[in-house]
Amino acid sequence: MNYNSGNHNQISEFLDYIENIRKYSEHTIRSYRVDLIQFSEYLYKCDKCLLILDIEKENIQEYLFSLHAKKKSDKTIARKVASLKSLFSFLIKHNIVDKNIMSNFRTPKVSKKLPHLLSKKEIDDLFNLDLSDNKILMEVCILELFYATGMRISELTRVKISNINFEGQTIRVLGKGNKERFVLLSSNSIAILRKYLSLFCDSGQIYLFGSFIQSRRLNNHISEKAIYNITKKHLKRISNDEKLTPHSLRHSFATHLLDSGADIMSVKDLLGHESLTSTQVYTHVKLDKMKRDYNKSHPLSK
Repeated sequence: MNYNSGNHNQISEFLDYIENIRKYSEHTIRSYRVDLIQFSEYLYKCDKCLLILDIEKENIQEYLFSLHAKKKSDKTIARKVASLKSLFSFLIKHNIVDKNIMSNFRTPKVSKKLPHLLSKKEIDDLFNLDLSDNKILMEVCILELFYATGMRISELTRVKISNINFEGQTIRVLGKGNKERFVLLSSNSIAILRKYLSLFCDSGQIYLFGSFIQSRRLNNHISEKAIYNITKKHLKRISNDEKLTPHSLRHSFATHLLDSGADIMSVKDLLGHESLTSTQVYTHVKLDKMKRDYNKSHPLSK
């Protein structure tokens, strides 16, 4: 990678701020890091001595043109604009620059794509496992909590044993922006959790899913990559859709709730969405299904 060391130091200072002061998630920090390093590499190609602190609006415009020329998606470009906006907000707040050149740049609108979902039959197939096989009990527990609670992968990795309330049938989770919420557990989830805890969790272990590294197991949690790989393995078992991910179980959780008549505000709270706008994508999924059913079944649609 080729980029100006001064820009590298400035980006590192910003990343340190959002990690230690703002307490952003690992996923968000990783995204910012990728976006800002790519931007600094672009600046290096234009001018090896050009500092982020000295760039003008025209440099940003040319960078965005280059992304369009490479046929980057609207979603990718929107994220990179958001990353630069956050960086310059930080620079302004800390009096590192006196002009926010990103203030007039609007984040591009991203066309909402319907999420990839599992049908209810695929969910049944996913959980059609031999539960007497203790070797896969942890994997079953991970799948169960994804679909039963709608948690994000970042939240699931960090579930603490002390945050599970068996009597109240809830788990307290730490979501985006360090916001806490409660997710609900079914009787089946509780039974699987109790069995998993009794067989696999060590005395004094903090996290429900401890690190695979034995020396770190008591105090550290499993990695997101490990949970991703476990979940992806089982999704491949029941579907040929390569775009299904652990997040698809969260999408399926929300969609199946709405299909069964759940209130959208309740689903919003269960998902930990800040705005109802984020939850409304699932009403589009439901509407899409209604249209298919109408066209398939109604006499006047023939």
